[in-house]
Amino acid sequence: MKPHARSLIGTALILAATASAAPELKMEYPDWSKTPVEHRDLGHGVHMLESFGGNIGVVAGEHGVLIVDAEYPELHAKVMAVLARISKQPVRHVINTHWHWDHMGANALFAKAGATIYSSPETRNYIVEAQKAYKPPGNEYAPDPAAIPSATIGTTMTFYIDGQTVEVIHVAPAHTGGDLVVRFVEADVIQTGDTFFNGFYPDIDFEHGGTIDGMIAWYDKLYALCGPKTKIVPGHGPVANRENVREYQAMLREVRGIVAAAIAKGMSEETLIASRPLDELDKKWGGNLVQAPYLLGIVYEDLKLHGVR
Repeated sequence: MKPHARSLIGTALILAATASAAPELKMEYPDWSKTPVEHRDLGHGVHMLESFGGNIGVVAGEHGVLIVDAEYPELHAKVMAVLARISKQPVRHVINTHWHWDHMGANALFAKAGATIYSSPETRNYIVEAQKAYKPPGNEYAPDPAAIPSATIGTTMTFYIDGQTVEVIHVAPAHTGGDLVVRFVEADVIQTGDTFFNGFYPDIDFEHGGTIDGMIAWYDKLYALCGPKTKIVPGHGPVANRENVREYQAMLREVRGIVAAAIAKGMSEETLIASRPLDELDKKWGGNLVQAPYLLGIVYEDLKLHGVR
């Protein structure tokens, strides 16, 4: 998944959906040598790294560093260079918010350097199955035991790192069927993984347990976890706040309503997409890799699979 438009742009290829299958979302990768990894100091010892893949959260202690998500392996050296400026201690803990490559592609590199990789049980299973299904060429999910999380978090887990409380919460299916969300309690920072994007349409992995209804329901809980000054590190996009969450929830409710009404009328997915019902929403939310045809396709397939209520 591509981050917000300030980073290098990949070229999207939105392909037609087949019946009961997700539309395909592809992109051209950037020139990795020219792709920056940017550092945001969020205060109270918590940091955020932004680049082409998923955002990384960082908290450093005297005896080691904990990070949330691992980025593409092609950016690993640059990630490590930024981490070295934050702390001279090694990365000891890596939490995968979910199984997608742009959030766990460098798992093996961190694990081979001594870090423990954590995920939900579902995420671990998705990674195992992706490795079993691997077909060359390319390195995404190539079989490597080191990339598979060695510890799983079924409900919650808490880390204590030099006065920082880091709560890991297994949430109900939303972006996938195994999402983790992380709270840096004293810093008043929440990292959502791809359960929340800031500023543009989401991806929903309904083939691996995600649902638009789960996303919409999750935002009530996310909002309740936030105070007026809480900083939210989204899976992609800039730092957000709880009002951004409400606005995003309203947008997804509108999209869901449009698609549900089309299904109720017997409209085909192709006809729905051709009718361009998201043109107004596109003005605010359509400026990234996930475009209206893809979003309509995945929501249509999701609602057909799970039932329109």
